[in-house]
Amino acid sequence: MNKLAIAAIALITAGAADAAVTFTSAPFDAPLAAGETLKVTFDAPNAAGYVISGTGGIYTGTTPGIAAAPFGDATKYMAVLANKIAILDTPLIGSMSVYIGSVDTYNSITFKGLGGFEQTFGGGALVASASGNQTSAGTNRRFYFDFGTTPVNRIEFKSSGNSFEFDNIATGAVPEPATWAMLITGFGLVGFSMRRRRSAVQSVSA
Repeated sequence: MNKLAIAAIALITAGAADAAVTFTSAPFDAPLAAGETLKVTFDAPNAAGYVISGTGGIYTGTTPGIAAAPFGDATKYMAVLANKIAILDTPLIGSMSVYIGSVDTYNSITFKGLGGFEQTFGGGALVASASGNQTSAGTNRRFYFDFGTTPVNRIEFKSSGNSFEFDNIATGAVPEPATWAMLITGFGLVGFSMRRRRSAVQSVSA
């Protein structure tokens, strides 16, 4: 990433505390979003720059009372057991999708990024009925997260019960430097307009 992109990101995320992650989902391990590529599958080395740490375990199939593969997933996957955490550090990314199995209310996923940005989604926020059902299309879904103008570089998977199972993590790049430059220009124009309006109000009041 060049200096223009880094400067643009820093300026845009300086006030990122109010930014918000948005997401959609589709049943089972649906296709990746346009522009995304698989980075972590647990069956092969992670893509360069993608590092997993913490206490998640790698499983295949179902281990009763411990972990259940996301529905239809016959490959390796990660499960985070009770009161454990798995941390995925990444390059700056603009979007991410992941196949999550049997979503429970006690599962949570936290996104962290530049400017101190942090946002958490519990299982109940991801799906209306986070019952842990191991075969339902309602609780076995690919989730597509969009980070908007606040790039993310850390994702934390936590659970207070057995377990949080997920696989096939894909990501999308942050906007190109030219796009960041246009965004900065737009924000600058908005700020200039607000300052002019404020000055005009003060002049009238005087």
